[in-house]
Amino acid sequence: MTDYPTTPCGSCKKPVIWTVTANGKRLPVDAQPTSDGTVALTAAGNQVRSRVVEVKFRFGRRDLHKAHFSSCPQANTWRRR
Repeated sequence: MTDYPTTPCGSCKKPVIWTVTANGKRLPVDAQPTSDGTVALTAAGNQVRSRVVEVKFRFGRRDLHKAHFSSCPQANTWRRR
């Protein structure tokens, strides 16, 4: 279970956590951490911040999430070009 607020994806309806990257961009991530996740989450006031963890620091971590763009079957319809 996640400690962060979730909303359903507009396409596949799976729960996502909306985060803000270091560059100020919004990034949806899957609500449940996975063994092949790449994104770490932290709470910052009323925002959830996200950052990509370098490969050398991912081994054995079970708290990393996947960007929802990599798991949503409808991701291409939401990507900005």
